[in-house]
Amino acid sequence: MKLLMRLIARFLNPADPAWHGIIDQLWQQLGAPHNPELLPPHFVKSTFLRMGGIVVTFHDDRRLVGVGLLFPRAIQPDGTRMYTLRLHELDQNLPDDLIQTTLHPIPVTIYRPRDGITFAPPAPRPTGIWIGPPQADDLPAIAALYRAVWNSQPYPADLFSTEFGAATALVATVDNRLVGFLLGFWRFGALPDTPDELAIESQVMAVDPAYRTYGLATRLKRAQAHAALACGVRCLHWTVDPLQLPNALLNFNRLHAIATEFVSGYYPVFNALNQVSASRFIITWLPASTHGRVGLVDGGERPALTDLPGVAILNDGPHPRPAPAHPPFIAIAIPSDWSALQHRDRALAHTWRTTTDAIFGEWVGWERYVIYTVAYDASGQPYLIGKPDGSWMWE
Repeated sequence: MKLLMRLIARFLNPADPAWHGIIDQLWQQLGAPHNPELLPPHFVKSTFLRMGGIVVTFHDDRRLVGVGLLFPRAIQPDGTRMYTLRLHELDQNLPDDLIQTTLHPIPVTIYRPRDGITFAPPAPRPTGIWIGPPQADDLPAIAALYRAVWNSQPYPADLFSTEFGAATALVATVDNRLVGFLLGFWRFGALPDTPDELAIESQVMAVDPAYRTYGLATRLKRAQAHAALACGVRCLHWTVDPLQLPNALLNFNRLHAIATEFVSGYYPVFNALNQVSASRFIITWLPASTHGRVGLVDGGERPALTDLPGVAILNDGPHPRPAPAHPPFIAIAIPSDWSALQHRDRALAHTWRTTTDAIFGEWVGWERYVIYTVAYDASGQPYLIGKPDGSWMWE
């Protein structure tokens, strides 16, 4: 805690048992759920922290006067971490110089949501499929698409602006109609041995369901990877529901990313896509590696279970199976229609989640097994396939 001229900065501790309630209370004070400038609270409670973000509150000697999110921004050659302070003031403007002094020695760029005013210049897009930066006129369509796909309040539109400086701000159009977008943030570290390496958290993507046969999700992710490599960033990172087959096919078979960690109940949220606990894989894509760069070109794999000698099948649907020690491959069955199953039979969905959570928690992780592809048995049942981590991931 630092005190100067009645301005105090308090850095909140995510290990506090009341962490979720603290964020909810702050968001209510800032006008949630009706304040469109606020990021989703489930993001702040989880991914924001894991990517190196910090929540800070500002007080005078009597009360709360502001809330800030310190987003990772850059890493200086000497290892100093730099941040973008996304600032929400309650009822008065806080002087920038006072904020800078209060946060010293943390180097910050102060940014308020109203500062996000610059986007790509207006210009017609070509016919066919186009991927590129958003224009200001795209923002209403981005918000509408987010609501249609995720059924919740959109991420604030200003995050796509030049002033905020997101790691990735892309839209996809077909014949000049906006049909997809991708937003990513900078993060500090995504690999166990490089905590001070700048990486990208590929946070939120949506594609119009009417255009999902166009390969737009793959195109957006590849555009993000090419841009990362061009600026010297070698690692992209995101989270995904391990039971969503379409996402698994995209992440593993087309992009050649890998699931390196598993977190049960990652997001404290229940919605149309998460009728049961929102567990997540942590996905790592290294597009400069031998394995990862295959995902930059077309030709996704569709292996068969019979292609994997010695594979250990760890479950029969929602029921676990005994497994041998140290198999060369593991296979975990997942539903082919996870979203529909949750709405059709929530009890069965809960059993699937509980069983697979236990399997992933035991088997998946650094220095254990990583998930790298989807395979099918003769009946068409999909399986997530894992093998021990090792040099094949990095070469």
